[in-house]
Amino acid sequence: MRIKHRAIAIIIVALVSISMIGSTFVLFFSDSPVTQTAAQTANTADSQIADLQGQVDAFNQALEKNPGDTNLRLNLADKYYDLGLAQLSSSQDQSIAGAATTNLKQAVAQYQEVLKVNKDDVNILVDMATAAFYSGDNTLAESTFQHVLAIKPDFYNALVNYGIFLIEAKSDYIGAIEEFNKALNTNPPPESAQQLNNLISYAQSKLTGDDSK
Repeated sequence: MRIKHRAIAIIIVALVSISMIGSTFVLFFSDSPVTQTAAQTANTADSQIADLQGQVDAFNQALEKNPGDTNLRLNLADKYYDLGLAQLSSSQDQSIAGAATTNLKQAVAQYQEVLKVNKDDVNILVDMATAAFYSGDNTLAESTFQHVLAIKPDFYNALVNYGIFLIEAKSDYIGAIEEFNKALNTNPPPESAQQLNNLISYAQSKLTGDDSK
């Protein structure tokens, strides 16, 4: 399985944040003490974004010389994805948000090219679906999640990602709970199961109007 390191993306509630690590979708809770000042955090984010932009540029240059290299194109897609998410999570500035959307759309386009060769690779499809979601293309995101789950109904990463998509994009808490329960039925590790149960509790609280959970 490909392992790719992803940045923090969208916050569902104050205690729940989402991180993409390759094709493995990892959830963690942000109730640990803050160890960096705001300035230090901003500097770290700026450094990360600059580094990712450099990697995007390098892969683009390499791909110009070897346009048929699928692995290079996949790496480029991943770096566009990482760059877009880093920009989204680093600032509320509209110009940066616009750049993030552009980079995420570039990620989608590159994933689509890769999928012409690696047809129905569920890992790449999930990455593309999440990139589409973060770029604002909910139609492509949803159809791709559904396509993955038609191919592999018990694919944990797709079930969790799709559940969070249903919460964030459609406020479909019942549908999200169904996907999270399917993910639980795949017997994930205890920590992942606890995180899923917390997400289920969150979705249930939205259904009952109790947002204190």
